[in-house]
Amino acid sequence: ITLIELFAWMTELMVYRLNRVPDKYYVKFLEMLGLQRKPASSSVTELTFWLSAPLPFSTDASDQIITVPEACEVRSDISDQETIFTTNKKLEIVTPLLMHVRKEGDFNKNYFPRLGVEIFYPFNQNTPQSGDTFYLGFDPKNDINGHILQLNFTCDPTEAVGIRRDDPPWVWECMNNNGEWVEIKPSKMEGEKDTTGGLNNEQGSLVFYLPTNVSSGLLYGLNAFWLRCRIEQRNSLQGMYSESPRVKRINVFSLGATVSATHSVRVVDEPLGTSKGEPGQSFTAKNRPILTFLTGETVEVEELRNEEVVYVPWTEVVDFSNSSRFDRHFCVDHASGTILFGPSVRQPDGTVIQYGRIPESGRDIRLSRYRFGGGVSGNLPISALNTMTQALPYVTRVSNLIRAAGGQDQETLDELKLRAQRELQAQRRAVTAQDYEQFTKNSSRSVARAKCLMPNDLSKGVAGTVTVLVVPAVADALVANGLSSLHLNDEFQKMIRSYLDQYRLLTTSLHIREPQYIGVKVKATIVPEDFHQPARVQQEVIDTLNRYLSPLVMDEKQPMGQAAEKWEGWPFGRDLFIAEVISLIQQIPMVKYVLDVSVSSRPVLPVEEKRLFDDRPAQELTPVEKVLLVPEDGLICSLGHEIEIVSVQDMYKKG
Repeated sequence: ITLIELFAWMTELMVYRLNRVPDKYYVKFLEMLGLQRKPASSSVTELTFWLSAPLPFSTDASDQIITVPEACEVRSDISDQETIFTTNKKLEIVTPLLMHVRKEGDFNKNYFPRLGVEIFYPFNQNTPQSGDTFYLGFDPKNDINGHILQLNFTCDPTEAVGIRRDDPPWVWECMNNNGEWVEIKPSKMEGEKDTTGGLNNEQGSLVFYLPTNVSSGLLYGLNAFWLRCRIEQRNSLQGMYSESPRVKRINVFSLGATVSATHSVRVVDEPLGTSKGEPGQSFTAKNRPILTFLTGETVEVEELRNEEVVYVPWTEVVDFSNSSRFDRHFCVDHASGTILFGPSVRQPDGTVIQYGRIPESGRDIRLSRYRFGGGVSGNLPISALNTMTQALPYVTRVSNLIRAAGGQDQETLDELKLRAQRELQAQRRAVTAQDYEQFTKNSSRSVARAKCLMPNDLSKGVAGTVTVLVVPAVADALVANGLSSLHLNDEFQKMIRSYLDQYRLLTTSLHIREPQYIGVKVKATIVPEDFHQPARVQQEVIDTLNRYLSPLVMDEKQPMGQAAEKWEGWPFGRDLFIAEVISLIQQIPMVKYVLDVSVSSRPVLPVEEKRLFDDRPAQELTPVEKVLLVPEDGLICSLGHEIEIVSVQDMYKKG
């Protein structure tokens, strides 16, 4: 008993003193373990640039190119704090060169050279039917990926021939880089609306905003950028063609183009200082946090080459453990903006080993190029980025047609402590499902959740295959019903896969994908407590449902009945019972009675939610009887909930 009390007393003293250790000590201890706070991550979006006039400007200028340079800055003025996005690559707006006009079933014949000489019937001349298709092919030497295309049609005017002119029974599609057909909708912006009347008007135009993943591809042996239009009647009000339109001429112009952009500012050739020729030197950039280096972004040190002083690029490494004294290596603390060079370490036998090369004394050191920025301030709504910081020839305006999402602030000390515990368990090797989930979260601050599925978790799993489901950190976008932000683009998946390749077993095949999202819509009729405003009660119920039926933590307020430290969003594969929805609403203090609740659902594909100018009717919802079954790789997300407020008097009247 005495020994137990003694050790308990000593343990209490140790815990007491550890709890009084300042945060900077924790940071130092974690650095000794090779762990640092992750820097802020940047939100991403797509910027659309419009030209001052359609391209080509004249018939003899078809080879003219309008260039938006890489790292072009666009500013948002919706808040007091200046937020700047820069384009990720150079954008070239070119003239679309139409070279093919062909029909399904008669694809070997190109009607384009004969336009203006003979009539082109895009559908079956006498009896158009659902599925009739015509194709437009563009010369691949001019890359129209992400372009805004204006199609001008000259036709023989007709009397509508059985269709609704403002909503014809057709679908337009383009071919993406996977060889798949993706639906595109005609623009509904001012001055860009469909004026063709279903190709029945004498003169008319269509404007399409092509996705940024469009690519040239082979179709029946012909290589081109392909668009197609096919007859598809989606509702009876559209009518059906009684005869084919008669097209005399097709002219195509570029109105602008779209390019990806990141919340960041680029700095070029920033001097860091002069080397003293000592080991373990450190330099600090003027701006922070520094975003992950891309190609061409590195540290450069002056060296003498062929009797001439030139800047030589060095290589970034995670640490200096594998660096010899000849290796031009450096480390970066992205959060603090600190550049570190290799130290000298004295060994137990008294010898000194230099890890990494030491920059020569008196030589200047600089950052060739880097980007800084990030944080939640970059999660901006649609049409928030409208001001170019520099004038561009022939470019009249810019805006973001999709929400900017994915920005996260720097990792907090508490988050780092929890991550350190999990990383020490994994021991830098991904073996178990928990290891894969932890390393996926460590790959980027833009990853909010991860779920690892082993082959036996899904019937279609293959031995040696690991599937990781990733949910991006886009809680701000979900608050605004931006379900499209849950999409994992190719670059994001590639970055995660590259990071996991460092830790996975050699024989493991790795797949990164989205979960199966299931959208849930709740309709409820409730009676509020006395002396509460109905609109406020309605909003509180909607907020509670959105917070509970979400794949992510929406805000600091946790869903009722859930532990704050465990709730990350709706659990993977957990079924939803209607009874728990009723119980959830009833627990809200402002709600007196719950009279009726119904739940319906539909599959949600984030990339489909991203479509511009989508006027399709809402997808049909499937009623849920008692329980909504969620697959092992499934997650629930909220659709627009409908809450009806009735008074006690109305309740008794209905009764």
